[in-house]
Amino acid sequence: MLPLEGVRVCDLTIAQFGAHATMMLADMGAEVIKIESPRGGDPGRGVALQPNGISPFFQAHNRGKKSITVNLRRPEGKEIVRRLAARSEVFVQSWKPGVIERLELDYEHIRAANPAIIYASATGFGPKGPRAHLAAMDMVAQAAGGFAWANSPPGAQEPNPAGPTIADQAGSLVLAYGILAAYVHRLRAGEGQQVDVSLLGSQMTMQAWNIASFFLSGEQVRGGRAGANSPIFTLYRASDGWFGIAIIDERQWPLLCQVIGQPGLADDPRFNGRAPREANRADLTAVLESAFAGRSRAEWLSAMEAHDIPCGPANSYADLASDPQVRANGYLVEVDIPGAGKLTEVGPPVALGGAPPPVRSAAPELGQHTEQVLLDLGYNWDDIASLRESRVIL
Repeated sequence: MLPLEGVRVCDLTIAQFGAHATMMLADMGAEVIKIESPRGGDPGRGVALQPNGISPFFQAHNRGKKSITVNLRRPEGKEIVRRLAARSEVFVQSWKPGVIERLELDYEHIRAANPAIIYASATGFGPKGPRAHLAAMDMVAQAAGGFAWANSPPGAQEPNPAGPTIADQAGSLVLAYGILAAYVHRLRAGEGQQVDVSLLGSQMTMQAWNIASFFLSGEQVRGGRAGANSPIFTLYRASDGWFGIAIIDERQWPLLCQVIGQPGLADDPRFNGRAPREANRADLTAVLESAFAGRSRAEWLSAMEAHDIPCGPANSYADLASDPQVRANGYLVEVDIPGAGKLTEVGPPVALGGAPPPVRSAAPELGQHTEQVLLDLGYNWDDIASLRESRVIL
């Protein structure tokens, strides 16, 4: 039995931020019912659409869910959502602030239908302040949260955002965390509550120690290898590929010197301690670059692993498919997409009882479960026919 079996989630999210959070709940057994517009559904369905009809974007953020279509501008559509909310433990929405209020599906209206509901909002900038009413997406959050500048190399005169949508993904993790905390509170106290998680706040918490360090020292963290303060906490090139090392335990520094065949380097006053290494990082970086270029990546990793020095390959996405560590832990899974074949995607990263939970289904077709859910809510077939005829549902 999965930990969230029996928990129903009413999901009014789109794109990535909110949608991935609710998918994480589905991975853990929750029944997540995604409410989509009859006019094409979640816009994420069309992102990166492939010739075979698969959107890897939509699949990666919506597996394991059910989909119903509801026209939220119609009173009958709002009533469907209220009925569903009345029978749910969690309600999640990621609409632009103001829209959900106009639809009368905000916290106060949903709480009237279910006083114990956990009502979670995925917002751009948080519930207060001069930008609270504005929408945001990943790139806006990377910029506003300081990451785009932190990721730019020293001396760069322009910010450098990450390619992957890390702000949306970080936000989804924090949102799922907030929902689960509220659910534990509900189990203990019997009451629901409102949860708000923003892209701005999530992006900042991802950089928590860097931001704290700035307010203490005034030093702005910068990205890339050139931005690494420590020359033994960065990436290096072997004769056939890149790898990373991450030494923070001072006892591992002389071990690294042994591995590269230069044990005397450990006592060099320029490098004997964190502060001198950082002050002379250009010199030490040059020494290590020269040493590491002489052998293969596999040889270096094997030698460092033998001395318990934290290290690992710098994998491309193509490398991940053949990485034995990825395979052993089931971090990549193959999901059957009805009528379109298989899609390799990232599986649930949490092991429960020694194994990750199984992927129960691919992302749903638009409106795939509309009739099933409406029948469960007490509608009959005549009701469903009438709703369809009046275009409340697809």
